[in-house]
Amino acid sequence: MKDREKTRRQLMDKLAELQKTLDELQESISEFQKSEERMQEKVIEYEKLSALCRLSANVAHEIRNPITVIGGLTERLKKFIAEDAKGKEYFELISAEVKKLEAILKDALVFSDKAIFKREMQDIDEIINESLNAYEVKCENLSIDVKSFLSDIPQMYIDRKQVGIAISNLILNAIEAMPDGGTLTVATAIEPVGGKNYAVVKVIDTGIGISEENLTMIYEPFFSTKRTEDETGLGLPIARKIVEAHGGFIKVDSSVGRGSTFTLFFPYRGK
Repeated sequence: MKDREKTRRQLMDKLAELQKTLDELQESISEFQKSEERMQEKVIEYEKLSALCRLSANVAHEIRNPITVIGGLTERLKKFIAEDAKGKEYFELISAEVKKLEAILKDALVFSDKAIFKREMQDIDEIINESLNAYEVKCENLSIDVKSFLSDIPQMYIDRKQVGIAISNLILNAIEAMPDGGTLTVATAIEPVGGKNYAVVKVIDTGIGISEENLTMIYEPFFSTKRTEDETGLGLPIARKIVEAHGGFIKVDSSVGRGSTFTLFFPYRGK
């Protein structure tokens, strides 16, 4: 009798363990299904974005030539209008708007194209200095104090042109965030992340900052909290695309009224 009771208890314990295992298995299956659904959603989102990029590229290619022709003809027609004529003002407005369209088209093509990267050993500090020099006059006009703390990083394997575009886009964004003046700081360093070394480029401004709700949107194509003559809404998406194509990533830290810090992380392998 005792043996039967003992056997029954052992059997009940085994059944309880089996039920627990089944419950855990069911939970794992449920989690797997959720992960699969999320993956499918990401695939669909990626396919939609890819289709949008192809459409944007096609549209940009189709309208680039007409815009160029309009711009050229506008500049020629201005020569036939007297300096004090009202038409001169209208032509200036047309010319300015054409230039904006050309800038948008240029960025749209850069964003949508599958760029061929030509990686070579390059001095990233040198690329930064070139970008800063390009905006020297603009910073002076806006009373922006420029500071650079470059750590003399040894040459690294990157595409000079593409990295220059990414850094210039961040610098321009920082400048546009300080319409009343401020301080623009660019710094470089080598930092370990997850056991790997990265060449880090920080672009810091003391401008208007970005609200928490907008931080989740800043890498969306054509999204922008401001609209200026230089802003197309593609600067940050292009910068992220370039750094990710190099195997790196981008981070942002910002608060309204206190400025923003954008950080590019490039995998560093050195010579």
